[in-house]
Formats: sequence, C-alpha cells, structure tokens
Amino acid sequence: MSQRSVSLAEVKPVIPLHDVLLRIRQDMRSRTAGPYLYIGMPDVGRLQCFTIGYAECLDSFGVERGAEGLFRDWLRDVKKALPGQGWEKAYLEEFHGDHPRALLKYLDFVAEFRALSPEALAAIPWHYKGEHAAARVPSWTPVRPPTPTLDLLLEVRQVIGDTPGRLCMFIGPIEVNRMAGLIDGYRLCLALAGARDEEYARFERWLQEDKGLPPGQDWTSPLLQACQGDAEQAIRQLLEYAAEFRALRRSPLETK
Repeated sequence: MSQRSVSLAEVKPVIPLHDVLLRIRQDMRSRTAGPYLYIGMPDVGRLQCFTIGYAECLDSFGVERGAEGLFRDWLRDVKKALPGQGWEKAYLEEFHGDHPRALLKYLDFVAEFRALSPEALAAIPWHYKGEHAAARVPSWTPVRPPTPTLDLLLEVRQVIGDTPGRLCMFIGPIEVNRMAGLIDGYRLCLALAGARDEEYARFERWLQEDKGLPPGQDWTSPLLQACQGDAEQAIRQLLEYAAEFRALRRSPLETK
C-alpha cells in the first residue's frame, strides 16, 4: 500500500531527463576524473539504469515527454548506434573497458539529439500506435502525486516473485550497481521536483540501525558481501528489507 506523504500541490515541474544527462555530460567534460554530478563514479550499467529509474519516475508523475521519448528510436533507426546487446555493452567494448569514454559517446548522442530541428524529429520513424511523439506538446507539470521509492521497490518485488533471473526485466544484467542506478535515477527525479521522499531516508537509517549496514555506505557492497557475491540474492534481500520496513510502518487500520 502506498505511503504517499507529498501532495500534488507541493511539487513543481519536473526536470526533463535529457536536461539531467546534458548536465552530467558538462560535468564529465569539465572534470579530469570522477565522481561526477548525479552519477558518482562512471559506470555504463549504472547510468543506463539511472535513466530507466528517472523515466519511471516521470511516468509516475504522468508528465508528457513529447519528442524526448524519440531518443532511443533515433539512436537505433537513424544513427544505427543502438545494437542488440545495448549501448552500454557495445560502447564499453569499443573503448576497451573505458567507462568515461563509453559514457561520453552516449551523452554526445543525447546532445546531438537535443539539437535536432522539429522537422528532423518529425522524420524519425514511428512504430507505435497513436500520435507521433514529435507532434505532442511536452508538459513537465505533474498530474499525479509522487509515488515513493519504496513503492517502486515493492512493485519490483511483486513482479519478480520467486522466479530466478526475472530481475532482468527491470535492470538487464543482474548487478547491484545497476539496481542502485535505478533507485538513484528515480530518487533524483523526485528530488528535483521538490518531492521529499522522507520514507526512503527513514528506510536507509533503519537499514543501518536495525540491519547493521555501515553508516555512510549505500546498500550495495554490504549486502553483496553478506550474500557471498551473489548479486541477485543481494538485490532480493534489499527488496525483502523494503517489504519488512513498510510492514512495520503500517497503521493498525491498514493491516486489517
């Protein structure tokens, strides 16, 4: 059950995903080394899932992304730069494991896409039902109250059930850094819109105080170590902790 604590009236227009990615690109080009704004140390898998989490949050707000939603189609159909194995794996192989260079190639494509004319956007092949995305007027004003991060985790937990490998539906290759990127992207979108996700902050404190996770660290390394390096088990443990924490915080009326 959702524990919404922020009303629609309290949030402001959200920041488009590509604005965030271009800010990351600017930061990476102006610094000689990480950590970088929003993404910390460069990791292609984490950034890919960061974009997925951010987009998921935009969807939860009910905003209209307009032509921004054409980026993957443009990258695949026009630039021929989205191979079947995904951009992150392909670009990393191209640059012999150099994450910053692989990330910058992707972010340079974002910058090129952002500079396209309305005519070029309208010419991108449209393979879906309904109005072409380039014809839609973007609106970044939320029409629904923000959905807390814990709800996202509980939805993932419900969908994957006990089926091994099903986590790939959400993050692709099952790695803790990718799951962390999904959460980071979702939470950043909430934060930039002024939605204070206080429940997740309490969850993080609870992980430290009740589950013994070290202060000042995220969950990835401690849970991965506790699960003997099994990334899927570590992520599932996080999801179980999220369910346990939510159950503890339900009121008596909600548990009836």
